[in-house]
Amino acid sequence: MCLLFVMPAFVYHVVVVIIPSIKTVFLSFFDWNGISEAKFIGLQNYIEMFTKDAVLPIAFKNTMIWTLLFITVPVALALAAALGVSKVKRHLPQMLYRTIYFLPYVLSASIAGKIWSNFYNPFYGFNTVFEKLGLEKLSQVLWLGNPKIALFAVAFVSNWSWWGFVMVLFISALQQVDPALYEAAGIDGGNFWKCFIHVTLPGIAPTLIFVISLSLMWSILSFDFVWVMTMGGPGQATEMLSTWIYKNAFVSYRAGYANAICVLQSAIVLLIFFANQKISKKVEEIT
Repeated sequence: MCLLFVMPAFVYHVVVVIIPSIKTVFLSFFDWNGISEAKFIGLQNYIEMFTKDAVLPIAFKNTMIWTLLFITVPVALALAAALGVSKVKRHLPQMLYRTIYFLPYVLSASIAGKIWSNFYNPFYGFNTVFEKLGLEKLSQVLWLGNPKIALFAVAFVSNWSWWGFVMVLFISALQQVDPALYEAAGIDGGNFWKCFIHVTLPGIAPTLIFVISLSLMWSILSFDFVWVMTMGGPGQATEMLSTWIYKNAFVSYRAGYANAICVLQSAIVLLIFFANQKISKKVEEIT
């Protein structure tokens, strides 16, 4: 009887995840434009990927920078906000803070990306405000047009959208920490930082690891904000693995080569997943 309830989810997983994954690996060994008959070329796609593709190292570097920003800035900001909001004892003000901070996450990436693209517009965005304030240097910055800062400008928007969701997770974790531990630490003379290090962090460690792991995997697969705001430009300044896959598959019509990059991207995510499993087990043993 139990199998009957599990079967629909299992079939869905096989059709939507397992079969496409196997097909992706299979097609990575072919020269295929996505329409006509595929031609088997063995490891040529992988050889080209590691020896001839000049854009792939740039996309990989940008993805790593994006990932580093994604697992530090929003996580730290969300934890700080969660600590502050959890100190608010009255229910209505606390819910108001939660709602305000969580709202950016509700907006779709396409909408948020377009809104911030207008904010970054040099003719009627932030630059006009900076000009009126007399900040001449800031008013001349091309936020999405300067290759040196475009990636950080887009990453800021992604972090702005993501951190509210992380904050809610941290608030939930903080509520699970036994208040008696803080009372005991206070009796022993523990200040805020000692309580944070010895009580708060161990108490929310499983959630912290989960958040970092989730942020790692999602950041490596990031596509939406970059594509909506810059499409990987200017040049390849904001090119990501995901955008390079899309361009190869649907712009250059090199679906076989795009599948090979997908395999590389999936391998990175799997390594993160298995590393997270080992770290989670160690944390569970310690706590």
